[in-house]
Amino acid sequence: MKNQPLEIQVNFACQHCGQKLEAKLGAEPMSIVCCSQCSKTFTVMRPAISEEILIDWENEALFQKIRAEKTQSSNSSLLALIIRVIELLTWRDKGNGQVEAIKEMRGWLIENESVPPLEELIQMDMQDRINRRDFGK
Repeated sequence: MKNQPLEIQVNFACQHCGQKLEAKLGAEPMSIVCCSQCSKTFTVMRPAISEEILIDWENEALFQKIRAEKTQSSNSSLLALIIRVIELLTWRDKGNGQVEAIKEMRGWLIENESVPPLEELIQMDMQDRINRRDFGK
C-alpha cells in the first residue's frame, strides 16, 4: 500500500489567457497540459518526496565535504610552497635563490594546475601594480 503513488490533482490558471487548467498525476512523475483557449503547453511535475530530498541533501553534503578536503589540501600545499620559496630566498641561498624559487614555483604550478588562491594573489598583485601606475596621473 505504501508503494502505490497518490493521485495528485493540480488546478491552475493559464499564464497567457487566464483559462482554468487541470492536471492529474497518477504514477507518472510529470504531466503535460495544453490550454484549449490559447494552445500554450505547461509541464506539471510531481512534488519531490522526502526520500528524494534526503538523497539530494546527502549528495550535497558529500560534495561539500570533498570540496572542503580539496581546499584544505590546496591550502596546505600552497603554505608549503611559500615556506620553501622563503627558505630559498633567505638562509638557504647559494647565490641563485631567486632562480631556484622561480623553479620551485613553476614546478608547483605544474602539479597544481588551477588553484584559486594563487590566481587571486596574482590578480591582486596585478591590480596593485595598475593602481600604483595610475596614482601618479
